[in-house]
Order: sequence, then structure tokens, then C-alpha cells
Amino acid sequence: FKLAELKSEAYMARVFVNHCIELHLKGELDATKASMVKYLTSDLQCKVVDECLQLQGGYGYMNEYPIARMFRDARVQRIYGGTNEIMKLLIARSL
Repeated sequence: FKLAELKSEAYMARVFVNHCIELHLKGELDATKASMVKYLTSDLQCKVVDECLQLQGGYGYMNEYPIARMFRDARVQRIYGGTNEIMKLLIARSL
């Protein structure tokens, strides 16, 4: 059932991403929503990859398998464009 949970979370995140894209195209995307989508999706990416690696067991750490690279690459997404801690700070300021 783990994959079903992850798929559901990824779908919800995709809906939010699409909404933010629409806002951006209209020139209505504010820093708070941009921070929210960046924080939520980068955190979710790490969660999904971590869970998938867990399902692979020890093979997940072997470089021959794509999940090993995905695991390494996912971590940096929390840093690019501002760390998730900064994103949380920007979101908190809007409350």
C-alpha cells in the first residue's frame, strides 16, 4: 500500500504545482505560494525517493540501480533556490 500512498501524495502535489503555474502565467504568484510549492514538493520528492529506496532494500544503494542516483539527487533539491528552512520562514511571515 506504500506505493498507493506515495502516488496519492504526488498527485496532490502535482495539482498544487499546476495551480501555481497558472498563477505565475497570470502574474499572480506571490512569494508565499512559491515558497509553499517549493518546500512541499522538494520535501515530498525526498520522502518518495526514500520510501522507494527502502522498498528496494540493499539494492537501493548500489549504483547500478537508478534509485541510488535519485536518492543522491533528491537531497540537493531542498537547497536549490533557497533552503527549505528559508521557505518555511517566508511562509511563516505571511501568517
